[in-house]
Amino acid sequence: MFEEMPESAFPEFLAAFWAEKGWSTSVQPNDDGTYLVGGDKEDGTRGLIGVRPGGSTEIGASEVEDFAAFCDRKGVDVRVMATRGRFTTGARSAADAGDVHLLDPNELASSVREEGVEDLVGEYADEDDGSVLDALPGLPIPVPSGVPVVPVAAAVVVVAAAVFAGPALVGAVPFVGGGGGGGDADVAFTSFSLAADENATAVAEWDARVQDEVVTANNTFRPNESETFVVVQLNVTAGESPATLRSGHFALAVNGTNHAPQAFTNASREFRGALLPTRVEPGQSGRAVVVFTVPADVDGATLVERAEGPGLRFERADLAFDVDE
Repeated sequence: MFEEMPESAFPEFLAAFWAEKGWSTSVQPNDDGTYLVGGDKEDGTRGLIGVRPGGSTEIGASEVEDFAAFCDRKGVDVRVMATRGRFTTGARSAADAGDVHLLDPNELASSVREEGVEDLVGEYADEDDGSVLDALPGLPIPVPSGVPVVPVAAAVVVVAAAVFAGPALVGAVPFVGGGGGGGDADVAFTSFSLAADENATAVAEWDARVQDEVVTANNTFRPNESETFVVVQLNVTAGESPATLRSGHFALAVNGTNHAPQAFTNASREFRGALLPTRVEPGQSGRAVVVFTVPADVDGATLVERAEGPGLRFERADLAFDVDE
């Protein structure tokens, strides 16, 4: 049933299948050809699917154990691994122990028939093998009775490491920032972090806007032609532990591409002081700016905290910016 489906379309299909079950979903590609599908529900349930789309893939026990341990650390409620290949017997034993639900082609085919969405398989089988973020999915993954479905907020997300890379895995369940938020009316900005409320190191209020230039005391920075800046303002309040934020802790996902923070040369001392890194002591608050260079036609972007970050709970807010435009 899934043989003709392009590898990049397979995670889209899974996310769409899930969306039909009432989850907000998004798909995140990794550099090694694996994917993460995340989702969330209004009741706060968080879930994650680790996807190896290759038809010749064989997933063993160690990969399942790493995935389960990662989900434990990040407070993921529902854990699913899916492949067009196969799971070993050891993988299935590890899945039982780690509360991970496994989906291979046979299990997926049965679910598709039970749900009556065979046409959905055909829709994704006909897709070009392009970016999985070209279109956010609209369908659900059926799971056996009693097994909760994996959730993910409707956001374009980024992961720069392998799905099953344990601690190296970049954060992958997106939670859209709440609150008002100013930002740019023409660009849909969302945020993405795996930190659950109970294990977040700090709360990061954030706002974002598009700027054609960044003006500092001794220089004006402009992007290359056909590019623009996205400036993110962060107001961070640490919890019981200090929070150190570095530029490498963040990425901005735009149209399936992960953008690292922009580096500036010959910047003023004042401007450098507004940028990361910054350290916020327990119970204290601090401000910081992160600037990304993205395509000028950007219409949607997601601020992502990578797995090596301190563990932030993002909250969208209408903030004053520390960088002039």
